[in-house]
Amino acid sequence: MKITLGDILSGRVRIVVRRRRARRKLAETPEVKQLRAEAKAYLPARLKELAEMNGFRYNQVRIKHNVSNWGSCSVKGNINLNLNLMRLPEELRDYVMLHELCHLKHMNHGPEFHALLESVCPDHLALRKRLREYKLI
Repeated sequence: MKITLGDILSGRVRIVVRRRRARRKLAETPEVKQLRAEAKAYLPARLKELAEMNGFRYNQVRIKHNVSNWGSCSVKGNINLNLNLMRLPEELRDYVMLHELCHLKHMNHGPEFHALLESVCPDHLALRKRLREYKLI
């Protein structure tokens, strides 16, 4: 169906405009600035090590201050890591990074993804359980 300006002006077609929900902006406190600096110094280098050790190739890595996830991977091969990973023990940081690296090959949580994650991180189930004990702030 092709909509014309006449349809809109006559009222035959109604346009609904929805406002985008405002992004939740987290305060950039001195502690967060310190975590960001530590994360930028540590996480990209460690991600590169893990990728090389396990045969993964990614495009870019960015450090974010998300409220809903520890990390993410885009279809373009970009990996986002939460600066709050610096609050976690090293083995949980590595687990999150390996999880995101596995998404480079499988952009879902299907059986192939879990088989790949199992091959690069045999104790991933125990680590996932431990990670749930931590909350993003």
